[in-house]
Amino acid sequence: MAAMLFGGLLASNPAEAATAVSSVTVTSVNSGDITASVEGKSELAEFGEAVRDEAPELAARSVSDLAVDYRVLKVDMKQVRAQFAPGVACVDGDGNSRAEDVIVAPRNAENIRYELSGDAQRDPNYDPAKQGNRCDPDLFWDEGASPEVDDDPAASAPVRPYTEKYASACFARKSQWKDIYGIYLEVSYNDSCWSDYVTKYDGNSSWNYYSVKAPSSCHIARGTYLTSCGHGVERNAAKGPVVKWDDWAPAADSNGDCRDKGISVSVGPLSVGGSYTHCEKQNIYKYAEDGKMSSYWKGKVTGTRATQHQVSVRVAQNAGRPRWTHWINSDACVCYK
Repeated sequence: MAAMLFGGLLASNPAEAATAVSSVTVTSVNSGDITASVEGKSELAEFGEAVRDEAPELAARSVSDLAVDYRVLKVDMKQVRAQFAPGVACVDGDGNSRAEDVIVAPRNAENIRYELSGDAQRDPNYDPAKQGNRCDPDLFWDEGASPEVDDDPAASAPVRPYTEKYASACFARKSQWKDIYGIYLEVSYNDSCWSDYVTKYDGNSSWNYYSVKAPSSCHIARGTYLTSCGHGVERNAAKGPVVKWDDWAPAADSNGDCRDKGISVSVGPLSVGGSYTHCEKQNIYKYAEDGKMSSYWKGKVTGTRATQHQVSVRVAQNAGRPRWTHWINSDACVCYK
């Protein structure tokens, strides 16, 4: 049977390739919970250190304490790829293939899954033979529910508006590739966090104002090069209220040497923000859908790189707090030019 090119790689069975799915949920069938194992405890310790800058409170916790709120999953990417790209030889030109992902996730994270976000294809330097294909899906999850409270309570006397962080957590993905001999060759890490904010006593009788900050830090191991680090966020339409754009940052793509970059946004009458170290190239994707945005670092380095963005939205009063969905990815290569 004639072979066909599928997602930049070779498929031997066109009929099977046509049945590919667009989403694969992480379950007990394609993953194992290794939290209590020696490997799992090591991953939790590594995770706490990796998110120290964004979440110092996690770095201060013991491994056993972290295990109360976080779990470690090892995902068989061969099974995942078989659903995304049936009949496709998911290897690069050197015979390397993604073997497994190790995920550190909050225990209240919901619907952890792999999907094809489409962000890579928006990159002007997109190469379908190397990225964004069905062999390299993004990792998605939904934030767990936060306590529902009245974010615009009545007051007997005027109260100055203030911003409140009402939820925050982190999520890590370690992607590991093996060569044709079964030896780990490429390992890339994406350590992501998020913080959810609300402006209290905003003075608006129609809207409440919310923001989510989405930083990611990526690095590599085993002498390879980091080439991409991405984090996206969108509203969870199935579980949260309708949102409307209020503000976002950064406003546009950027290039250049390493420097601090601010990401402050308005949240009603106030602002929430911060800064991070930007290097090389950052791609910013602001979607037509209200509240949907992603940011990607691009380059080729052997060190650590970060990307970060912040979204601000307004929600009709008494509609509840926004529910957010995140997706992350990172990429590495054995490349010398």
